[in-house]
Amino acid sequence: MRLIPSIFYFSSATEHNFQNQLNKSSMRLADASLYLVTLFLLSFIFMSWLNQQEPANSTITILRVTMVLLSIVLIIINKTLSSEYLHSRFFSYAVLFCFLFSYFFWVYVQRYSELKEGGPMLVAAAFIAIPMLHLGHKLVLWSIIGIALIFIELFSSTSIAWTLYFYFSIVIVLAIVQYQLDILLRKQYKAELFETEKANTDQLTGMHNRHSFDRRCKALINKLAPSQYLGLAMIDVDYFKNYNDNYGHLEGDNVLIAVANRLKHCDADIVVRFGGEEFILVKILQANELDWLSDLPKRFAADPIAHQYSPFNRITVSAGIAIDKYTTYRPSIKSLLATADVGVYKAKNAGRNISITDFVDPKQPEIE
Repeated sequence: MRLIPSIFYFSSATEHNFQNQLNKSSMRLADASLYLVTLFLLSFIFMSWLNQQEPANSTITILRVTMVLLSIVLIIINKTLSSEYLHSRFFSYAVLFCFLFSYFFWVYVQRYSELKEGGPMLVAAAFIAIPMLHLGHKLVLWSIIGIALIFIELFSSTSIAWTLYFYFSIVIVLAIVQYQLDILLRKQYKAELFETEKANTDQLTGMHNRHSFDRRCKALINKLAPSQYLGLAMIDVDYFKNYNDNYGHLEGDNVLIAVANRLKHCDADIVVRFGGEEFILVKILQANELDWLSDLPKRFAADPIAHQYSPFNRITVSAGIAIDKYTTYRPSIKSLLATADVGVYKAKNAGRNISITDFVDPKQPEIE
């Protein structure tokens, strides 16, 4: 039975990304909840002093002051650090609070010989207000308080049976609510991922589209190690307009799909339909891979697609391949594109059905 959505709903990588996004979106709400907890505890301290219920040096007052100080420390830490591990910080904070409250409830029972249900129920409900913690986190927190209450029932002279009953009743309700909330948040994130992927995917070929090209290419360049090369191939389907005009646009779409499927097997790190009949492949290259895609025309000749309105009587492609080495500066997307575009132009002028490889001019300024 699947009980914890954070474990079963996503893969570990997707869950990690979801948690990071939830942390970022919850930052202000998390800080607001800490301010409220601090004000709430301070009000109890001052009310106890005004009513002379608790002396300033009593254990109960010291515990409340400790909780206030913990809240202030976490507020300061959150202002200093990023949101990446916000959920871990809040979980650690909440665990400390649970132990402090457990001891608080024990001391309160010893002093007043009672523990009404409102205190433990309020603590249990307060955890729901921590948005970046999932059901697994909160079950741990509720369990700590629950075990403490059972300990008080068993080892103190005061019976808190009704408090236990109400506490576990509210925890069951809150757990059901939290489970549904966890599922809802993950469904929403899944829908957002789908829409993002849809916006970045060419609907005809299933490749990445031009919209996502820059982001993916920059991410790949950042992975490049010194002395590695980056290759960018701009590939154009020859005489594609003739194919469309004579076979029809539906058959033309089928050809684009077939070309895309072949390019997907060209061992590239990024495969993009750049627009129309133009495709771009990008790959990190080692020194012994600088002939990458030089055999591309032969690959299309080995499994021909008929095109009687082409001088070759089959679908062919022309490719301009730009290569740049990471030395002092990282390769530039625009420089690679400009060099590859010139290569395609040379291939067209050379009669098409050819791949031309050029190295980016080292004198060319780095532009982004």
